[in-house]
Amino acid sequence: MPATRTKQIVILLAVIGVLVFCYWMLIHFFDSRNMTDDAQVDGNIVPVIARTDGFVERLFADDDQPVKKGELLVQLDTTDLYLQLQQSISSLKIAENKLAISNEQIKISELDLRVATSTIESKQATVNRTKSDYERFSALKEKGIVSEQQYEAADEAYKKAIVEYNIAHDKQNQAALQNVTAKGNAALAEETILQSQQQIALLKRQIQFASIVAPSGGIVSKRKIEVGQMVKAGTQLLTIADNDHLWLTANFKETQLSGMKEGDEVTIKIDAIPGKSFRGKVKSFGGATGSRFALVPPDNATGNYVKVVQRVPVRIEFADSVQHDLLRPGLSAIVYLK
Repeated sequence: MPATRTKQIVILLAVIGVLVFCYWMLIHFFDSRNMTDDAQVDGNIVPVIARTDGFVERLFADDDQPVKKGELLVQLDTTDLYLQLQQSISSLKIAENKLAISNEQIKISELDLRVATSTIESKQATVNRTKSDYERFSALKEKGIVSEQQYEAADEAYKKAIVEYNIAHDKQNQAALQNVTAKGNAALAEETILQSQQQIALLKRQIQFASIVAPSGGIVSKRKIEVGQMVKAGTQLLTIADNDHLWLTANFKETQLSGMKEGDEVTIKIDAIPGKSFRGKVKSFGGATGSRFALVPPDNATGNYVKVVQRVPVRIEFADSVQHDLLRPGLSAIVYLK
């Protein structure tokens, strides 16, 4: 009887040992080839950066506050910007008036230039006629046919025609100079107008940038500013954890990659959300192992090299739109391959 009981105990212990061994193999062989606990929830950490200088006038968001895309977060003081805008608008109006005046001066100088050109042609004809009369009277005077008075009258008419011809030339030159000056003033006014328009557009954009809105939805984190603080363009004001677009980065062993491909379905368990599973799909594989992205990548060209199984980051997208209050970038997760 004792021998029978001993035999039963031995058999029971053997069965328990086999079951324990099978469970151990299931956990350490099957699961290790089809799962990884080296995974984290990932998401975009969006910096909110000032795009113009100014003093912080009002704050509309604080740490851990959920915000929506386009929601106003920070308002910078725009008093100086509006004053500069008014100055630029005034400069634009002055330049436009100068351009209008210059265009009128161009028209007047062009008209004067045409009149002067016509006058020169007329005076040239008068010079030619009086010169001919002077030469004829000069020859007749030598022969005693005309009187001294007639000769002097012809000489005076010729000299007067030359003077009037020169005056007409001077008027033409003056009109041409006025035309060139007016065109130069018009070009300068047009350049001033363009600069004023660009300055106005720039100031309007700076006024727009003074109202800093959320570039994406999420939760405000690491606010670095206070009301009254002076900020410069390029200053990071706060960050937003974009919880609307989350994925997983799972670091699988290199020995597990042969059984994986893009599109494979996986089961996801988040440590912070026990008792709940999520579905996902393999999106892509990292371009290199994680050690290659380390600050100081390991150098294996040494005499004491020890082979270490490398891990490759695999991006996994949630299969469905995930909405859960506890989901945050950085949470630990376990990924099971199906």
